[in-house]
Amino acid sequence: MRPANHWRARRVLGRGQALIETLLVAILAVPMLLGVLFLFELQAAQQATLAATRHALLQHHYARGTVSAEEIVDRVRREHLESLFVSKLGAVSAQQVSLAATTQAPSVQRVEDATFILLQPAMGVGAGSFDLARGSAMRASASIEVTSPDILRLALDEPRITLAESLAALNDDWFANSREVAVSRVAGLAVTGQLREWTEPMQAVNGAIALLEPSFERLCMGRIEIDVVPEDRVSGATPTDLRSRPC
Repeated sequence: MRPANHWRARRVLGRGQALIETLLVAILAVPMLLGVLFLFELQAAQQATLAATRHALLQHHYARGTVSAEEIVDRVRREHLESLFVSKLGAVSAQQVSLAATTQAPSVQRVEDATFILLQPAMGVGAGSFDLARGSAMRASASIEVTSPDILRLALDEPRITLAESLAALNDDWFANSREVAVSRVAGLAVTGQLREWTEPMQAVNGAIALLEPSFERLCMGRIEIDVVPEDRVSGATPTDLRSRPC
């Protein structure tokens, strides 16, 4: 009987020891697993703030003034910053998105002012529209304040974590939307544009004059070609005389 009681007591002690070890592991492992999940969602929140700044700049760029900055900010906030921390481990206690024009450094502003002053004489003799925008840089900022879960506050110095991102970009990249816009900008800085306007009345009699002088048919006063590489020099293109292109 004694050996049986002895083994029964050992089994009871073994079960108690296993239970204590399991509890100790759980006490250490559960906060660790929750912390990993919280860090994963914290990283997702950081990416959301960056996406919010990019989205705000792109929306403002493509809206071209048709949508106000307040509407863009509200749309970006609802789309990117209102669906974070679905596990409820953390909570967003504050959020902010801003979109405003970027103030240039004084040295950059002076260089830009001097450049446009030097262009004034060329604009005076040109006939096109030199419509390059000034001061078109925009800055978008997004920030959220995250409240950490209670179970992790003992391991963190601050119970609140602030995530912030800021991004600046040119709202008007000076890209010409069409060939006509590019030609107009060139004409706005060259006397060629004025020459083209002065000779426009002659276009009506070009055909009649060409009967007497055939080469006059190819005369195009004030022609502006914006191609860096002429079409007849491109590999595979059909050789053509660019002078025969209509004015």
